[in-house]
Amino acid sequence: MLKTISSSDLRNRIRHVLNEVGYGQSQYIVEKFGEPTAAIISMQDFDLLQSAKRGQGVASLQQVIAEIRLRNREVDTAALDALIEEARAEFHSSRQSSG
Repeated sequence: MLKTISSSDLRNRIRHVLNEVGYGQSQYIVEKFGEPTAAIISMQDFDLLQSAKRGQGVASLQQVIAEIRLRNREVDTAALDALIEEARAEFHSSRQSSG
């Protein structure tokens, strides 16, 4: 069940909210001055979200690689593979440092 809670109410009810979320009973949208600013979700939902994000990153990288190969058909494949590996390493390095 998705619920909305103000940040001030959250301060007063944090234990209750965490119990509900932790047992999979609820998800919360936290509002500050009436605007949604955060969500409180279970670790299971968080893991699913992270997995989906990783999948999108991989799919995006695969698309970029395919486009590079298509645009550079006349380039030496060994040189192209080396450039792709360099880009892949840079991509993974940037993801590790940001997350």
